[in-house]
Amino acid sequence: MQSRRDVQRQKSRVSGKQVLIRSLMTVLVLILVAWGSFAIETQPKTSAQRQAVSLAKKYADLRSFDHFYVYNRDHTYYTVSGQNRQHQPILVIVPQTGGKLRVVKQASGLTSQQAVAKVRADRAVKRVLKVAPGIFNDRVVWEVTYKNAQGALCYDLLSFKTGHYVQRINNL
Repeated sequence: MQSRRDVQRQKSRVSGKQVLIRSLMTVLVLILVAWGSFAIETQPKTSAQRQAVSLAKKYADLRSFDHFYVYNRDHTYYTVSGQNRQHQPILVIVPQTGGKLRVVKQASGLTSQQAVAKVRADRAVKRVLKVAPGIFNDRVVWEVTYKNAQGALCYDLLSFKTGHYVQRINNL
């Protein structure tokens, strides 16, 4: 016959195993939920990228693909950077709502690194959040989004061709 103490030990061993199994199941469920949320969140951007690259290959003679940018101002533009058939670096700017693609040779204007360097030289940039080419007032621009030294959100638009500031929005 088992003593009361032995019975309690067996129960606690079983419950210890159950706690371990439940903990592992909880962790597994949390991982699956996080992965599913991430997949759902990135799906629209992935779809837009796939469509923009396809249009750039079809209509702008894009041969290799390097980067994908999203620009949101008055309108949304998707930009694909890469090389054309002549191995020249190009930007293909695709309006979200359809319409004309705009193809720009990267050699005819600033690169993203040059746009960031100009903003860093002129402003008290703490951290650059995003750089994206787009269309503003029918001109190709680089949008540099950053946090300034005070931690405020700022947007600077630079002309793609000249590097001059087109618009500055500070301390949001």
